[in-house]
Amino acid sequence: MNDCRVVVLNFNGESLLKECLPSVTDSARKSKYRCAVTVLDNGSVDRSREVVAKDFPEVCFVQSRENKVLCSYNDYLKTLEEEFVVLLNNDMIVDPGFIDPLLDCLIRDPQAFFSTSKALGADRKTYEGSLSKIGFGRGLVWATSFFKGYEPKIGSRHKTMLCGFGAFRKSFFEALGGYDELYLPGTVEDLDLCYRAYRRGWVGYYCPESVICHLGQVSFKKRFGPSGIRRINRRNLYLFVWKNIRSRRLLAQHFIFLPLQLLKYLCCWQWDFIAGFFQALSRLPAALRRRAEDRSEPWTLADEQIFEISASI
Repeated sequence: MNDCRVVVLNFNGESLLKECLPSVTDSARKSKYRCAVTVLDNGSVDRSREVVAKDFPEVCFVQSRENKVLCSYNDYLKTLEEEFVVLLNNDMIVDPGFIDPLLDCLIRDPQAFFSTSKALGADRKTYEGSLSKIGFGRGLVWATSFFKGYEPKIGSRHKTMLCGFGAFRKSFFEALGGYDELYLPGTVEDLDLCYRAYRRGWVGYYCPESVICHLGQVSFKKRFGPSGIRRINRRNLYLFVWKNIRSRRLLAQHFIFLPLQLLKYLCCWQWDFIAGFFQALSRLPAALRRRAEDRSEPWTLADEQIFEISASI
């Protein structure tokens, strides 16, 4: 019985697997926990399967039924016996000791849902994030790792509000239903998952002793480009509010600022943001259905309380 399963999500990442997977298997071998590694493939048409079979025989290669991007984790995690899972993209090179601090955090605090690493850029020097705050302003939620005063804090352990990659307690993940397909093909689904966890009274931790090098949304950028990513992200920020925010004050702020935002987009020729809004409208019925379903979830914290925790980081 393993203590942990490291799951690397892959789509047409033949070259990335050759570059990044050796660091993942090395860290799994060196961990004090019993760790297995899986490549979860989202329908690659390159030689990803052959690369794993030939160069990494100790790694399990699993084919998703369909490419649901991060949501592909949902079905696979249901098949696992391990309580702790580390979820990674195929474009991440990890330090040899990156697993143990993440699992230590989860074991130390039974209310911990996730723990995440310090992320560096491709140069392995530039800080890219993982100590994150969220907030609500001008009618929309925001999230950033580059908040005012972040620099002196990135070397020490803190609570954090967001986890795009890292270790998760699987039982909590399944209780939340995993990543929401409402946001497909991507962006904001990680914020949605972590926000709903905080609403239940669970927490997340930033562990700077755990370090990864992130090459950066390689497949996503190739597929959608900068404009497409802005459009999808803006669409999903609207969907997040319509699905999750319960505070009457924050909802009032959202609807007051909404026409002003659209006017600004129009005046500034920000067509990708305008397209994002209308695409969000097309998914409004689905967002409202999720909103109704989520009312059955046990709540511990209100929206304002969650944002207060973030402000204290």
